Amino acid sequence: MDTPVTDVEITPRRLAELIRWHGTDESDLPPAHTLQNLSRDTVAALRKLERYRDSLEELRAAMGQAFWAANLREVRVALLEALGPPPADQISEPDA
Repeated sequence: MDTPVTDVEITPRRLAELIRWHGTDESDLPPAHTLQNLSRDTVAALRKLERYRDSLEELRAAMGQAFWAANLREVRVALLEALGPPPADQISEPDA
């Protein structure tokens, strides 16, 4: 029975272990204890990749709209729709 994969954080180290385990070089396998949760972590990494791929497609579309925009306001609207608003701590008031 398949168990649902929760949003597991895949660290760079864990990602390297997954790559080594799923790679073709059997002389460079990770230690046996790293095989724990292999399926769960692999599925989590693939889902994260899928989300990033979708985000990248949205950003590419926004960049295309921004490129062909007739004025700066249209550029800002396209980018804000794709990226969302900046974090509150990064917003600065324009100089008066």
